Amino acid sequence: MVKTVINEDSPYLVTRLKPIYMLPKQVTQTAFSQLVSRILHHRYMYILDVVPQTFVNCYRLEPRIKAFEHVHFPSSKEELNQGLRVFKYEEALRYCLSTSVLKRTRKTIKKLTNDKIDNLKIKEFIQTLPFKLTYDQRYALKEIVDDMNKSEIMYRLLQGDVGTGKTIVAILSLYANYLRGGQGVLLAPTQILASQHFSSALKTFANTNINIALFTGKLKISEKKKILKGIQSGEINIIIGTHSLLSENIKYANLNLAIIDEQQNFGVEQRNAIINKGINTDLLMMSATPIPRTLSKVMNSDLDVSTLHEFPSRNGVVSERKVTTRVVQSNDPTIHKAIKHALEIERQVFIVAPKIVEGNSGKKIAVETIYSKMVSEYGEDNVALLHGRMKEEERNEIYSDFKSGKKLILVATSIIEVGIDIQSACLMIIYSASCFGLSSLHQLRGRIGRNGERALALLVHDDDEDSDGYEALKYLADHDDGFLIASFDLKNRGAGSLTGTNQSGESELQVANFVTDGAIFERALKDSEYILDHLEVPEFRLYYGDILKKISDYHID
Repeated sequence: MVKTVINEDSPYLVTRLKPIYMLPKQVTQTAFSQLVSRILHHRYMYILDVVPQTFVNCYRLEPRIKAFEHVHFPSSKEELNQGLRVFKYEEALRYCLSTSVLKRTRKTIKKLTNDKIDNLKIKEFIQTLPFKLTYDQRYALKEIVDDMNKSEIMYRLLQGDVGTGKTIVAILSLYANYLRGGQGVLLAPTQILASQHFSSALKTFANTNINIALFTGKLKISEKKKILKGIQSGEINIIIGTHSLLSENIKYANLNLAIIDEQQNFGVEQRNAIINKGINTDLLMMSATPIPRTLSKVMNSDLDVSTLHEFPSRNGVVSERKVTTRVVQSNDPTIHKAIKHALEIERQVFIVAPKIVEGNSGKKIAVETIYSKMVSEYGEDNVALLHGRMKEEERNEIYSDFKSGKKLILVATSIIEVGIDIQSACLMIIYSASCFGLSSLHQLRGRIGRNGERALALLVHDDDEDSDGYEALKYLADHDDGFLIASFDLKNRGAGSLTGTNQSGESELQVANFVTDGAIFERALKDSEYILDHLEVPEFRLYYGDILKKISDYHID
């Protein structure tokens, strides 16, 4: 990645623009710049346009060799922007065509059987619920059921802010699938979250004949055998569990619907593994990082998207999260006062840090350090420690103690970001907060104030030199709309790996940005559709072939 800064050192005195490269310590900026110059000078004949000439002409894109020169050695900001424009469109078109190919390919896959779902029975069941669905929930469920009634395979994303009620939509989707005689799976990233979904499903289906099972890796062998037998015979209608549901040992009688919660925690191969357990299985993914409609149209262009905006009501009153967020330093007396107040009223406190143990470098504080401090200040009886290196049985026991109020302070890593539902929790303290993305911080903040009572989130930021980090945290403190927060996060941190099998989180987009370059992506999406509709044109067919090679690891069947 190259960023250009104003600099007065020769040879950039005239333009005052100098590229700054991310390099190992052994390589100087000057040496690398000279290397780039020699490559561009001696190898220019190998640097050819990759975008079809039709679009090069249409948008008056400069030749690729010229774009490289203008990015690395710009004589003006105009030249720099012209060069970046070429590479942004290249990335946007490649991304959009890849997702368009995936979506069209999926649309060609037809279900072997297509038993229709009785919508009247769904409506009758909804009327038995002890609460009313929001309009968004009803509409999202309608979109999902309509998809399930089609001959094409469903590939849909259900997105919504923390607390908008995605879980009940998923459970009702499983009910709709049950009505057509199919088995359904709900896959969660942690046992805690899977257990909560299992409890919700048991409560929802208490007066039905639906047989539900919770399947995790920690079951006793005898229990596993019993459940596996029930799944294979079709006796069990709904299976809820963790990654263990991907095991080759599990054979489904008639898997028609797979639901993946917190889908960003599962890789492409894992998604394919669960849907391949059935024949032409419908797939519903859920995410609590909602993307605004205009962005979602491009970012999720290979998916159909349902969105929840409204928050469910409590006793006829729309539930609002009364969470105040502040950015503080670690020596701020507010931290101690807030913890002391929470202990006095016997409500739970989350304290989060980005790593488990202290290292030799970096300023990130560790949970073990904070845990020791909290124990010395508030007593071992009040404080618990939770992180991913603990055994699952130990984590579940700690969570149970915290949920019951036996322990009131939980010091943890971001493992609590999803799946923790403590209604009375009133305080969230996040150390080294700028180490987290805003969407993750918003998710963590969503762990408190869930009963509608007032709650406080404190974002601890001590690095005076990190002005960008402070401004981002202030933005979060001033906003509680998950859609706006996700947009801000995408603009400043990028989107991570969105297609293909790369699960490292490294962004596939090195130059383009979904937020700041939204117009380019919208244009590229239309162009990708035009390419697919005109593959008889030689340059489009060649470009399409190159894209197919790049996404060959993306198993569609």
